[in-house]
Amino acid sequence: MNVQKRIQPIRKYILLALASALNLAAPASAQTKERNTNTSQTEKYRLVWFEDPTTKATFVWNQLAGDPATLYYGLKDQERQKGKYSNRAKVNHVVKYDGMTNCFVRLQNLVPNSWYFMCLGDDFGVSRRFYFKTAPDKPEAFTFICGGDSRNFRDVRQAANTLCKKLAPLFVAFTGDMISQDNAEEWSHWLDDWQLTISEKGHLLPIAPHRGNHEARPESIPKHFGMPEDSYAAFSIGSDLFRYYILNSEIPADGTQGAWLSNDLKKNANGVTHLVAGYHKPMLPHTSGKALGRNPAKWAKTFYEAGLDLAMESDSHVMKRTLPLRPDAGGKGGFKAAPDDPNATTYLGEGCWGAPLRKADVAFPWTVGAESFNGFDWIHVTPKAMYDKTVKVENVVRIGEIDPKKPYENPAGISLWAPRGGDEVLTILAD
Repeated sequence: MNVQKRIQPIRKYILLALASALNLAAPASAQTKERNTNTSQTEKYRLVWFEDPTTKATFVWNQLAGDPATLYYGLKDQERQKGKYSNRAKVNHVVKYDGMTNCFVRLQNLVPNSWYFMCLGDDFGVSRRFYFKTAPDKPEAFTFICGGDSRNFRDVRQAANTLCKKLAPLFVAFTGDMISQDNAEEWSHWLDDWQLTISEKGHLLPIAPHRGNHEARPESIPKHFGMPEDSYAAFSIGSDLFRYYILNSEIPADGTQGAWLSNDLKKNANGVTHLVAGYHKPMLPHTSGKALGRNPAKWAKTFYEAGLDLAMESDSHVMKRTLPLRPDAGGKGGFKAAPDDPNATTYLGEGCWGAPLRKADVAFPWTVGAESFNGFDWIHVTPKAMYDKTVKVENVVRIGEIDPKKPYENPAGISLWAPRGGDEVLTILAD
């Protein structure tokens, strides 16, 4: 056969394949553009977890004009065709605060471990399409991110938010000091920057918000996120796999909050595999620039008696890891290392999401490592153990996205902290 005749069909096949690929790509691009179109008068979206996240979630937005939008949602993706969604919800309440009209919808009776799709519709049009996942109600591995102190440098904050999007955790525990000055301008900027955690496809990351000392007004966290008045709460994931405590270090630790915490921990101490708490002010800062956290220190005994596994702190603007600790008046700082004690607590922190970094110039015999860099903790919760990786917020543009099928496998380009040249991964075994 003539060689030229043999080549012609091959060329034709290649051209057809290219044309097919181009035709497939074009609709996908148009579909993405349509999903992200917002003709409504809504903005500054956030999904909040502070109560049973297997069946509940609070969705919040700022209504720019007109009457509050209606939320259309369901288990089937209807894109921005609001009328096709199986459920709709009117706002539960509206709060005018910091120049915003914050609208709150409390979703209830959701299906655990399921993807929900939704959009907002108002008199002006329809928002972009969003989706989120409810927490599992049976023991199942998941990841979450914890960190705090984003108050000053927006470039770092935006980079950290973008990195959260790429790691796609089940939720983000933000341990306070979102802003520097608790005012309308800074909250507007912070909420705008939080939109960077939303993926191009519309994936919403739930936030568990904590109050820090720079949230100087006690009402700012409740009015921007719908949290209870005193900004403390607890929720479980995976039934008896994991329980998380959102604590408020700006109010007395031994008052009503302390009694609630002690009672709740006692109730769950023997039945829950992983008990974890997050709060702002650390018990023992790893920098000389911060005083001792007098209120949180009162929790140490409560933590130990219940066998709290992990405590995550902020405020100091350094990063640290400790050995598992037990309170001991004879130990340095009032603690002694107890790596073989099932009731001992590991402490992480201390808040480097964009606040001015301080020198990590304080260490204790039980300090695994302390350094000064922008970062947060990325934690994998499994029935057998929790695994912590401390992620450095740097070169974020070069970091790849996580593979959903391998949610704790390092994406390309990520930089992890290895304290004192040791292990990048901290393992906290189940009791």
